[in-house]
Amino acid sequence: MASPRTEQPRIGGAVPRVSWKPALVVLVILGLTGWSAAGVGFDLVELLSSTGPIERFISGMFPPDLSARTLQTTARGVLETFQMSFLGALMGAVVAFPLAAFATGEDATVGASRGERLLRVVPYHLSRFILNVFRSVPDILWALVFVVALGLGPFPGTLALAVHSAGILGKLLSETLESVPSRPVEALRATGAGALQAFLFGRLPQAISGFTSLTLYQWECNIRSATILGFVGAGGIGQQILISMNLFDYPKVATLVGATIVAVLVVDRFSAAVRRRLVY
Repeated sequence: MASPRTEQPRIGGAVPRVSWKPALVVLVILGLTGWSAAGVGFDLVELLSSTGPIERFISGMFPPDLSARTLQTTARGVLETFQMSFLGALMGAVVAFPLAAFATGEDATVGASRGERLLRVVPYHLSRFILNVFRSVPDILWALVFVVALGLGPFPGTLALAVHSAGILGKLLSETLESVPSRPVEALRATGAGALQAFLFGRLPQAISGFTSLTLYQWECNIRSATILGFVGAGGIGQQILISMNLFDYPKVATLVGATIVAVLVVDRFSAAVRRRLVY
């Protein structure tokens, strides 16, 4: 009886197929990188050859100015920055919540009249438009607007942070509300609950933890933004940094910058600890 025929193993194996889509994406990214570098005048040689002025600037900041007057000014600036960032995040969250509720997409109810559908569509698109305006304009431009209207100081800076925070938090909260599981909402609607009751007892409880976490994160971002807003006269420690830079008082600049870094790190750690408790 003849033995079964055995196939000889092929040498090399199959040639892997090469898809043109990843190659096209890589080529597009490389093209955009080169085009952007040429547009901004990116020059690595010039950057490496310009280390001398940077070294002189940094060396002029040491030793930092730790006099009692400078420390008092620094403490006042850090406290003002903290107040601006916290109040801006809180006011932004208060404004963002109702806008995000209206900007949350809901499935159309079967059999709804044209008027009912219009009552849903108009607030949705209007709130989306307001959030886009708040978010699209940078906070430093909002600060310029409020400084022109209200004058110099931390109050216009706080309003600028609040408006910009409302735009960001409103967008993120609306997406969080839309991404929660819909079964509790559908169950409430099946029992005869209205749209407001389904939102308050079905959708909102699932998103409240995420909204609190997002607000804390926005507070972290406001600490950094409040420092920059001081450059346009909107209060905070950034205003003291700008004044010291103009006076070439680099040791004082080092003290102010160091205090800003410490404040940001403290708020970041506190916010991260609270967010971990909210999640877990």
